[in-house]
Amino acid sequence: MNKKEKRKIKEKDRGIVDIAVIANHFFKDLLKWINEMNDPRQRGYIKYEQSDFIILGILKNICGVETMRQMDEKFNKENCIKTLKMISGDKELSEMPHYDTINYYLEKLSPECLRGLRKKMIYSLIRRKSFYKHRLLDKYWRIILDGTGQFYFKERHCENCLCVKRKVSDGSTRIFYYQKVLEAKIVMSNKVVLSLDTEFIEGEQENISKQDCEQNAGKRILSRIKKEYPRLPICIQGDALYATEPIMKICRENKWVYIFTHKGTRQRLLQENYELLEEGKDKYIIANVCQEKGEGKFANNVGKLAGKTEQMNILEYSFETKEKNGLKRKRMEWVTNIEITRRNLEKLITAGRGRWKIENEGFNNQKNGIYKISHINSRNSRAMKNHYLLTQISDIIMQLYLSWNKYIKEIKQSIKNTSLRLLESFRRDPITDEDVKQITKYITIHLE
Repeated sequence: MNKKEKRKIKEKDRGIVDIAVIANHFFKDLLKWINEMNDPRQRGYIKYEQSDFIILGILKNICGVETMRQMDEKFNKENCIKTLKMISGDKELSEMPHYDTINYYLEKLSPECLRGLRKKMIYSLIRRKSFYKHRLLDKYWRIILDGTGQFYFKERHCENCLCVKRKVSDGSTRIFYYQKVLEAKIVMSNKVVLSLDTEFIEGEQENISKQDCEQNAGKRILSRIKKEYPRLPICIQGDALYATEPIMKICRENKWVYIFTHKGTRQRLLQENYELLEEGKDKYIIANVCQEKGEGKFANNVGKLAGKTEQMNILEYSFETKEKNGLKRKRMEWVTNIEITRRNLEKLITAGRGRWKIENEGFNNQKNGIYKISHINSRNSRAMKNHYLLTQISDIIMQLYLSWNKYIKEIKQSIKNTSLRLLESFRRDPITDEDVKQITKYITIHLE
């Protein structure tokens, strides 16, 4: 495709109008949900609607604007005001709110409000049968647990900071402070992996020996998921950190299945018993598995041999890959409570491998891509949480847009350039009456 052909395709892209089309199609009641949130401001001093702040925050994220100050400068256009007025539904809007006003609102807003907004959006998507074909074994919705460090400080920032002692270059030991978050992401399709729930891992006091950790946060988030999605068939996935009996017990009690990465150093007795099993009798071997045509192995009920109370079945996959130094054999293992058969082995391997790809690409895109979640938009602890949750809500709309927009796929446009195009559209392209009709018109949307 030459440059002229790419220009013609780009002319068909309607930019910010298509974002509004996606939001209206999947979340018709989005503005209603936003304005139903408990407004923490005093009614007599309110100039802007809640929808103005939330929609503006979403536009900031999808347009790749890193800081609140940059948002103030780049969105200070008459066209931006008109577009926001139309999208937010605030007919009285005459000026863009200052970023200090937005931060003040986010400092007062309870994070539970944005959690509730995200929950309604995910509910709406789960009910759509268009995502059913991507469920594991045509039944289970895959939910992947993954934790990451969000902010790092040389001095204690707030009471929620965790701390760690590390040696520095001069040999002395220093205390570093950081904040960490645990995400539960739901796999809607191969290209759409969305934030289902968030648990902030927080410290209590600086001098306590045992701080909050990812596994404890995992127990809390699993308890909340069961409460909020009581009848949803779920497959919990995570790395070897979660391959412990307490987490497996939670899955069993909630009638969930799990697939966790297995490491011999984490479950030594389990690994030893698995290696002692006689191949061809208790351990099954399947050749030409998956895309690389590698070798799959599995054994059921290994946990009982190792004296474990929870059901544990092991599957592994190995294949050869070409590298600079020649052929190298890669090997992966998982533990699950799903009974493994010759028929479902390949699907379970694909699901297990998908966790690693989703974890790395998901947080990598949010940290180093358009969202820059490691940037501090506010020094206030509550506002920091709300900025993070607002990013996850923005990412839901952005992923649906990227999965649907055929022009982006045709010219193979990067996420960063797509974000820049949306910023340009928001600043320069006026929304016409015809665009408004297109936004509210019922259309059929096919996702990749």
